Amino acid sequence: MIGMLVSLLHMDYAAQAKVYKDGFTYQKLTGQIKKKIKGVSFHKNSYITYDDLRYVRVKYYNFNGEVRNGELIVNKKIAKKTVQIFYELFQIKYPIQRIRLIDEYNADDEKSMEANNTSSFNFRTVAGTNRLSKHALGLAIDINPRINPYINSKGILSPENGKAYRVRDVKKCKGKYARYMIQKNSRITKIFKKYGFRWGGDWKYSKDYQHFEI
Repeated sequence: MIGMLVSLLHMDYAAQAKVYKDGFTYQKLTGQIKKKIKGVSFHKNSYITYDDLRYVRVKYYNFNGEVRNGELIVNKKIAKKTVQIFYELFQIKYPIQRIRLIDEYNADDEKSMEANNTSSFNFRTVAGTNRLSKHALGLAIDINPRINPYINSKGILSPENGKAYRVRDVKKCKGKYARYMIQKNSRITKIFKKYGFRWGGDWKYSKDYQHFEI
């Protein structure tokens, strides 16, 4: 009986999910996902609803070269682009430490960044302002944030445990994963830009090396 239920649940997921490639899918939020994010990364608001979001599953290589499964929530406008991008990253074996919903960190952006977690949707404001972040609309994705930290115009870096990666010159940076830092000419940067995303490392004053938005 249990096996039949699991099979039915799997069939229900497969029926709803749009498959780009094996392991790369997107679909409307299920009741289970809504329950998980309600009051955590999602709060009732006048800007975005559950129907505006999509649950995405991807495969990726971690820093040990092992294949892992990841999950994100993004705006439905970029759901297909998201799976296409991560499929391309998978094809070139671009290493990502982990891809988990930020709800696993209680929607705490700092904790997620400290864990070097790649994520997208989180209904929040830009740190230190009252302005909604692109993440609040599911229109931004942060990649390996610890090794690609945010540095504001005053030089304050976030997350704090990413200090080793303040130096962006690979030859001078002492961070263990310096060769994986996102640079202007990195393949990952070119892939995201090909799909219409802008990179935070191009910003004039503050620099958000982890951040891609559309």
